[in-house]
Order: sequence, then structure tokens, then C-alpha cells
Amino acid sequence: MSTVIAKPQVEIDEAIKKLVKRQTERCVIVHCRFFSKELSAIRIWPSTFLIQDTGKKSKLIEPFNIALMPHWTQHFVVNDFVRFTLVFEGLSKLCKSFYLLEDIPESYAFYSGKILRNRTDVYYTEVFVD
Repeated sequence: MSTVIAKPQVEIDEAIKKLVKRQTERCVIVHCRFFSKELSAIRIWPSTFLIQDTGKKSKLIEPFNIALMPHWTQHFVVNDFVRFTLVFEGLSKLCKSFYLLEDIPESYAFYSGKILRNRTDVYYTEVFVD
């Protein structure tokens, strides 16, 4: 005698589908490069934002190839740069430009120059420390 196990029918509410789609589409990806001549231990704080020309802030969602504070990432410098990627909340529709700012209570915070918005919301920028 064989037993047949059927997969349950799962329906996802349309509102949830729209929310997931909107949040997926509205992410901003910033590929960063940081100038360094020697091995660097670096990290990024959760209080890193994209500051829009409209005054709104987009929060950091996920860092890649860089540790989140309090941890550190040891990087080997390649061609004088350390590279990492940051994913942020989406920009407002009215935003035309923005800059990256790591808002921390100590020295050596990351920041970028002004970045002009594009249609893809994927950017490459050099970051500096103060």
C-alpha cells in the first residue's frame, strides 16, 4: 500500500506580494572603494545613511565585504583600494542626488561626495574618512 502526500495549496495575499516587490525594487546598491596603501581593518556602523537632496535619509540594510560594528574586517589592499558594497533603503521619487554619511560618535567616519541619481539605483563611488 502506498501513501501519497500532497503539498498544501498556499496563497500569498496580493498586498504582501506588492509590498515585497516594492521593497525589492526600491533598494539602492552602492559599490564603495576606499583608498589605502596598507592592510586595513575596517567596519561600517549601522548608523550609515544616504542623505538625499530632499533631506530624507535612507537606512543601511545590508553590508557586503565589510563587517558591521562592533566587528572588524581585515582587508588586503588591491591596487591601492579596499572595496565593499552597501545596500540601502530606496530613495524617494523626488531625489536627484545624495551622499553617503556614516554618522558615528568617533573619528574616521566614512563619507562620499555628491552622487547623482540614475535610473538603476546602482552606484560606484569612492568613500573617504574624516
